[in-house]
Amino acid sequence: MKDISPSPHDRFVDDDRLGRVRNHIAETDLDGFVAFSPPNSYYLSGCYAGMYSRPVIGLVTLEESVFVGPRLEERKADRTAWTDRALFYEDSDSPFEVLAEAVPENVDVLGYDADHARPEWVNELEGRVEPEFVDASDQFLSLRIVKTAWELDKIRRAQDLANAGCEAMFDAIRSGVPEIEAVEEVQQAYYRTYLEQHSEFDIGTANELGQYGFASVLSGPHALEPHSLSSSRQIESGDSVVGISLPSIQGYICEEERTFLVGDVDDEVTDAMETLVNVREQVIDRIGPGESVAEIDAWTFDQIEQAGLADKVQHRTGHGEGITIHENPALNAQSPGELKPGMVISVEPGLYFHEKGNALRHSDTLIVTENGAERITETDADVLTVN
Repeated sequence: MKDISPSPHDRFVDDDRLGRVRNHIAETDLDGFVAFSPPNSYYLSGCYAGMYSRPVIGLVTLEESVFVGPRLEERKADRTAWTDRALFYEDSDSPFEVLAEAVPENVDVLGYDADHARPEWVNELEGRVEPEFVDASDQFLSLRIVKTAWELDKIRRAQDLANAGCEAMFDAIRSGVPEIEAVEEVQQAYYRTYLEQHSEFDIGTANELGQYGFASVLSGPHALEPHSLSSSRQIESGDSVVGISLPSIQGYICEEERTFLVGDVDDEVTDAMETLVNVREQVIDRIGPGESVAEIDAWTFDQIEQAGLADKVQHRTGHGEGITIHENPALNAQSPGELKPGMVISVEPGLYFHEKGNALRHSDTLIVTENGAERITETDADVLTVN
């Protein structure tokens, strides 16, 4: 085992984070939080690991904060973690014995992220320490839902990459171009923008999108699989093409998506895209503090239903963003709650014509402010046509 005090540069340190977490602990019956999942361990420590096949945890109590991970992560943790301590184990060590070393003796109850933690890791640690482990999944969500100024700064930086990626789509998406060729241009736009504007930070994330974020260009029937990867399929006249831009800076995502109508598109699909553009702009105008997430989604569906397109809807109006691409709040008629300043959401109602092989979906990222919302993604979001 190795035990160090990390020495991150100021730019990697969220000055508000530990205070916010500790204030929350002080208001509960807990003595601290321990996080096993990649997003939550990153949230508590400021360091995301390159891989999570080995146990990685973040731990915060009222007196101490600790990152624990394999020795392979030592340099990264020293450079980025804002915790008081960082403990590292070798492959020859028992990782859970080292994790147990991180838990202070005066702690009686630890809240953990049960919904996303690997049960075997929890059991291994719980069997080696005295504190009771309590499911605090909802509390992690509550902490992460409103962003600090530091987090919003990283999302705005990721927005520069997202905009560059979408701008690249305007030139790359054409009839006869393979999806994978178009998405390569999007990714290259990320890298160029990162190098030119934000190279002092890491381009990467602690979530399911991989080390550099995510980009995809999906055409025709393939776009009816919204979470698929780009393929060798060639874009054809009559396609709608959904371009997805999801880059990340220092672990934080910004989403921007654009749909392009290629060549001779069915009139019904074109008309539906015009309707979707108009409805979506009205939804964006409704975003602000105090607005019910359920009512926003219900209102959106009502507008689409009045246009005779209710059967083309297959998902919610939008979702929260941050360390992961899908987090609270959800703009969903089944979800409780209201928008608050500091929340970050996408607005992305979609229409899906399975019988015609067309999908339609623009997406923008908004930050809820004290007086409304700031729309941070900026590329043209009208009815977009290419040849």
